[in-house]
Amino acid sequence: MQWLRMASILLLWASGCRLAMASDAGNGWMFADLERTGWPDALSSQTGIDTASRAEVLMFGRALLASEALDEAGLEQRLGVPHVQLKSIRQVRDGLWDRLLSTYRNASVDCDGQPFCPRVRSVAELRQLAAAFTGDISPAHALWASKSQGVHEQVLNEQLRVAVLRP
Repeated sequence: MQWLRMASILLLWASGCRLAMASDAGNGWMFADLERTGWPDALSSQTGIDTASRAEVLMFGRALLASEALDEAGLEQRLGVPHVQLKSIRQVRDGLWDRLLSTYRNASVDCDGQPFCPRVRSVAELRQLAAAFTGDISPAHALWASKSQGVHEQVLNEQLRVAVLRP
């Protein structure tokens, strides 16, 4: 399970870096800035990895919830596509929520007393937790949360765009 949690964090981070670099090609400070404003705590222990995993899941959940509030026209504008297929979008969103729940549960084993640790039993509970999540437990975490939200929105937009273009 440890490798799965670490892989999830690395995948989210790598996707964010790739998108940041692709969206601002030729501007080296963007990548450097992303490096300096990443997760503020060390990832040198299982507890640290699990805490970061839970926070990333909740932040991605916030981005996913925000996308669900958009109607068809709003999605078309946000994704830059002429037409969206809502069925494909719903399927991708449902799959993302299932994976987020699985990742959050795996990272929540024995986390009593750790940050971002409320237990969840269902996607509905995870959605509620993500809606209320701010990540603001310290100034460093608040900075991470503000930067992370943009990265997760970009990653989500790419996933939804693929759902529209290749249903």
